[in-house]
Amino acid sequence: GATGSGAGLERITPQDFTRNSKLTRDVMAKFLCRALNVVSSQMKNLLEMESEFESEICQALGTSKQLIEEAEAVKAKSAVELVDLQREVLNLQRELLAEKNRQIDELKASVVESVGDTVKAEIKSYSAAVQQSVQTQQKSVNLKTVVRKVVEEQDRSKSFMVFGLKEEKNENLHNKIESMLSELNQKPRIAVCRVGLGGMDSGEMKSRPVKVTVDSSPAVTEILTRAKLLKSSGINAEYGDGCVNAVDLVAIIELSYQ
Repeated sequence: GATGSGAGLERITPQDFTRNSKLTRDVMAKFLCRALNVVSSQMKNLLEMESEFESEICQALGTSKQLIEEAEAVKAKSAVELVDLQREVLNLQRELLAEKNRQIDELKASVVESVGDTVKAEIKSYSAAVQQSVQTQQKSVNLKTVVRKVVEEQDRSKSFMVFGLKEEKNENLHNKIESMLSELNQKPRIAVCRVGLGGMDSGEMKSRPVKVTVDSSPAVTEILTRAKLLKSSGINAEYGDGCVNAVDLVAIIELSYQ
């Protein structure tokens, strides 16, 4: 009830005072004293807790400030160290570049010296080879001249000239010669061209001779032999826009060593 210990003061209600007939001034004074003591005790506890809380907050703020200062110091130190590191890297790069240039210069000097020695040796060797070659050429010049003459004679023996064949503008000279040779029953592979300078003669185009080249000397001999046979046959053959008889055919084919 209302006369209980101070531990039950928090459970007292206004109705406890009105219903209790034994509640006197002394009892109420005791209740009030106990209540004041409880309030005072709680206030003291609150003040102590507030003081401890403020102390902890101040300590935390101090710690935070210290941590911030340490972080800023580390940051500044890191920036300085980074600058120093970058400077060191640049110095190392300069040293490496200087070393590479030195090595390149040494290599250039070595190559120049080596090439110079090689060139001198090659020039000396080439000079000796030229002297030996000149002597060899002097010995073999007569043989080469003889061989060249033989080859030239063989090449010329594969050609003959056709004279008097009318020359026309934009003519098909190859077909003309093939038609002429077909009259002799000859169909060798040929290469043809007109030789000499063209021009006008009495208002007409001057007919240049035709050089005909075949595969072999026997082919030339066979063509000339058959041309002579046609001479006695009296056969006429057409070449281009004109007509040439067998007698004239022999006259316009002539073996030539051009």
